[in-house]
Amino acid sequence: MLTFFLIVLEIIILMGLGIAFLLLGLPLLFTGAPFMPSYRKNRKDVLDGLLVIAKKENVKKIVDIGSGDGRVVIEFARQGFESYGIEFNPLLVWYSRYKIKRENLKNAHIIRGDFWKINLSQYDLVYLFQLNYVNALLTDKFKKELKTGAIIASAGFPMFDFDLIKQEGIFWVYRR
Repeated sequence: MLTFFLIVLEIIILMGLGIAFLLLGLPLLFTGAPFMPSYRKNRKDVLDGLLVIAKKENVKKIVDIGSGDGRVVIEFARQGFESYGIEFNPLLVWYSRYKIKRENLKNAHIIRGDFWKINLSQYDLVYLFQLNYVNALLTDKFKKELKTGAIIASAGFPMFDFDLIKQEGIFWVYRR
């Protein structure tokens, strides 16, 4: 009987490792980064200051590059913004779309793709949670594609060569 439970436990552990690899490791083999949310699900208040800035700046359309499980896209959509997420990982795309459909949010959309290859010129606000070196690489892309006056909200890591509007909690908020 003990052997049976050990086998079941081993199967559960292997399945968990397989799921972890799909969510964290697989994107590293392509062009993405591992899924790491910019805030905990129970801490939606982290976005409050950013939402105030977006309303004050008359933002209409936002994009979260590397949108993960869609929590930022969903929260902005709940607040009335036309919200888009760009995500490479197909499992996270599916999960995000499932959550959006479950909440019946018509103004939330997830694009499966590589944000390096998608033109960002149509967005008023770009939200990102990337590492310093990725932010540095994104500087040129943002300068080429974002319209003058667009807002860049970087969670956790600063951007370079843009005018800082405000540091709001975990966000550095810039104007293009």
